[in-house]
Amino acid sequence: MDLLASIAYETFRTLYLAAPYLLFGLLVAGFLHELLPAATIRRWMGRPGMKGVTLAAAVGVPLPVCSCGVVPIAVEMRRKGASQAASMAFLTTTPESSIDSILFTWGLMGPVMAVARPIAAFVTAVLGGVLAIFHLPEKEQDDVPAASSCACDDGCATLGAPAAPRDVGLWRRVVRPSLRYGFVELLDDLAFWLLIGVVMAGVLGAVVPSDLGALGLGSGLMPMVLLLAVGVPIYMCASASTPIAAALMAKGVSPGAALVFLLAGPATNLATLVLLTRTFGRRFVAVYLTSVVAGALAAGVALDALVVAFGWEVVVPLTTPGESAWAALEWTAFVVLAALLVASLWRGSGRSGWRELKTGFTGLQPNRG
Repeated sequence: MDLLASIAYETFRTLYLAAPYLLFGLLVAGFLHELLPAATIRRWMGRPGMKGVTLAAAVGVPLPVCSCGVVPIAVEMRRKGASQAASMAFLTTTPESSIDSILFTWGLMGPVMAVARPIAAFVTAVLGGVLAIFHLPEKEQDDVPAASSCACDDGCATLGAPAAPRDVGLWRRVVRPSLRYGFVELLDDLAFWLLIGVVMAGVLGAVVPSDLGALGLGSGLMPMVLLLAVGVPIYMCASASTPIAAALMAKGVSPGAALVFLLAGPATNLATLVLLTRTFGRRFVAVYLTSVVAGALAAGVALDALVVAFGWEVVVPLTTPGESAWAALEWTAFVVLAALLVASLWRGSGRSGWRELKTGFTGLQPNRG
């Protein structure tokens, strides 16, 4: 009973501390979705060479799209003229970072990690684009098959919904669709996996020894490789991976090792790799995996070195005792977020998430017969 109570407390505290940042992130993501047309993204990504790669990587940083939801978007962009290198960069940076996960990271892991995450995602994506330029010859666009249904089932995010007529008021044209996307559609995509991540963080907080450094798992290359091995095959969206990484840091894992998990976990999973193989080919997937693994490890090593060299203080709020000056705001945000999560589960996000969990290791759709 003591263990269960400890897990429940750590789970509650994780969600409580993150609630204001996550709600604000969902709000910004909703407006970003409505105000950034897909046609514009496709036009930017169609540029040849490094221009297309850099733009694709930059565009993917704030977009709130999961690792399997990004596949049909990238396939469609490829068919519309995006280069393989730009598609590679977009596929890498988009699931690794999003505006909601960046703010979520700030709330649970502090400003250093919140800044390091999108920068590392961008650099990793550019690395993938450069490798694609040299190792993936361009093919005719007609060779790319239509986008397959992704393992997210009902939860694949899309970009650039059809714009409302101009004579419709601002509320109906922009604000209401933005709020609906952020707090309904996007939250439905995230709710199940976010709760899984928060509960896993609670379990880690309750059962993992308080000082992993004493066991030799705090810093260095070994914990990075271990977290990479865990992160690559599993399905874990950017927001859901954040509380797990925060819990590991609270137990003594270095910022660099946590960053490896934040990059590798969302960017890769078995379902995504199956879809990429079907649509882009094995050689593309080999380059993609190489860039993600190499980029994540390099980012982790670099972050640990910078933290030591400049004496940056990386404080995980999960380990900070005492009452927050923003306690009223945090309690309000927690209540609102809890209500939104309950509503999302009531709409069926729990059932669709469970189907994703069962099919995530095969990349196959469940039988809807």
